[in-house]
Order: sequence, then structure tokens, then C-alpha cells
Amino acid sequence: MKVKVEQGKAIIEDAAVDHSDEVAGLFYTTFLLKLHENLKPKTYFEIGTLTGGTLALSSCRSLAVDPFFQVTNNVLGIKPSCTFIQEGSDSFFRHYDPVAILGDKIDLAFLDGMHLFEFLLRDFFNTERYCRRNSIIALHDCLPPGFNMTVRDPDDPRRAQSNSFSQFWTGDVWKIVPALRKYCPELKIEVFDCAPTGLVLITNLNPDRANKEDIYDKICDEFSEGDIDRASYDSYWSNLKISKADSFISSFDISVKYWL
Repeated sequence: MKVKVEQGKAIIEDAAVDHSDEVAGLFYTTFLLKLHENLKPKTYFEIGTLTGGTLALSSCRSLAVDPFFQVTNNVLGIKPSCTFIQEGSDSFFRHYDPVAILGDKIDLAFLDGMHLFEFLLRDFFNTERYCRRNSIIALHDCLPPGFNMTVRDPDDPRRAQSNSFSQFWTGDVWKIVPALRKYCPELKIEVFDCAPTGLVLITNLNPDRANKEDIYDKICDEFSEGDIDRASYDSYWSNLKISKADSFISSFDISVKYWL
């Protein structure tokens, strides 16, 4: 346990759950911009647009899904087209075909919707089937540097107990990394130290995955829990291999692992 003094008050911090030094690489939007610039995707899809900061990085045909857009600036840029669907992702996939909207399969996707494990898992499987094998799906918030930010309810009072990270809420989406590695070992998954809560890139996708419903149920049975799990969180960090984003931004570095 670590104690620091701020404005004459002693504040107790649990050093064991502070991984901020391990998530201090390039800011995630900077890294995503490098992917756009070097890979030049022809189609881009995202879930969780909010104000449009990540959508603005795209210059290709784009599709954004969010239940409540709060875009206040120009995110169209030089995009030839940009479609906004204002509803939740589950409803979106029931009613729409991303390929029909974009005119082609998804090259690059960014998933940053509801911060609950089972939601992100559904978003991943639903997005994967509209991709190519070499497409890239990026996941946000899977490197939570503080344990209390992983509560499933953003109003959980334990979140406020985190002195360093009380402004963040990642939920328990980090569980998707060990889950997919176990149940979908063919996927190529790399975790980057992008500030402030990490970025995961997944390729070697399986768009024709025939048993995704069975896999989804098995994963949820094993990984979904009603409360945050300290032992699993600590184990995740202890066994995680994290790549440095700032050493992986040139065209050559990116093309070694990814191509569109």
C-alpha cells in the first residue's frame, strides 16, 4: 500500500493496481491515425462514435453507429461518404447490412461501444462476419490501469475510490482478450500500450465462423460475472504481453503485420 499527501490530506493508494506506467504509449487516436495513413483502408466502421474524434480520422467510406451522437464539429472531411446510424449496436446488426451501406466489406473497424464484456464480444463477432480475413478490428479500453475502473456499473461507488483513475470507466471489456485467445486461437491479437486505456488490434479474422453462437455462450459462461474480479484482473496483467505503440508507427513496421 502506498500513501501520498495532497493538500495536507493523506490519500491511500493501492500500488498493486496502478498500471499507469504500462499504458503510457502513444495516445490511442494518434495510433489509429497512423493506421489510417499507412494502411489506407477503403472502408471504415465504428461502434461508439460519441463526439466523433475517432470518426474524423477516417478519409474513406465510413459508417458510424451510436445510440446518441454528440458530434459538434466537421467529421466528414474528405470522406466520399459517411453514414450515421443512431441506435444501439445489437439493433443495428438486426436491421442493417454494413457491406450494403459501405459498398464493400469492412477493412478497418473500431469498437468502443458499451463497456461491458458481453456487449463487446457480440460487437466483435457481429463485425467479424462483414470483414475479410486480413481486415483489422481495433478494440478500446482493454488495458485498464486501475482496478476500480473495471466495475460493471459506472455509478458504482467503488469507481470513485480510485484517486488516480476516477474519471475513467472501462468496465470489464478487458476480458475479451483472454477469452478470444482461448476460444478463437486462430485470431492474431496484439495489445498496445496506447494511453490512456490501451488499444487491441485483431486480424486473421474468420468471417465465416460457423459456431459463433456456441462460442459466445461458452465464453459468457466462463468469463461473465456479476461483479469485478480482482484475482482475474491481476492474473491478466501478470500474463499480458504489451507492445509499444511508439515503436510501431512507420509504414514498414505496420506492413510487417497488417495489410489491406
